[in-house]
Amino acid sequence: MRPFAHAAMLGCAVLAPLASGCSAVVEQRVEAGLAEAGLPAAMASCMAEIWADDLSVDQIREISQFADAVREDDRTLTVGSLIGHVSEWNDPEALGVVTSSAARCALS
Repeated sequence: MRPFAHAAMLGCAVLAPLASGCSAVVEQRVEAGLAEAGLPAAMASCMAEIWADDLSVDQIREISQFADAVREDDRTLTVGSLIGHVSEWNDPEALGVVTSSAARCALS
């Protein structure tokens, strides 16, 4: 994850009760990271909107690190690889959010 994105998410986590714009910052960073890693822009935008509300900063950070690694390996991030990665965490909440957002966004 880029240092600015990490700092923005960390700042939002700490200041969330004080700043209403943090969700938008997180959403923008997630969307950009997913799109840069290869997800179609519409899918990245739709999923980022849901994740900013439903996932913790730590969960988003873990997904972001995976997306960065995929991009750095010159691979393309797919919904299937993303779901597979999250399923390895033993985090039912994150898996539920990622799979349900993928389904909702695919139907949008």
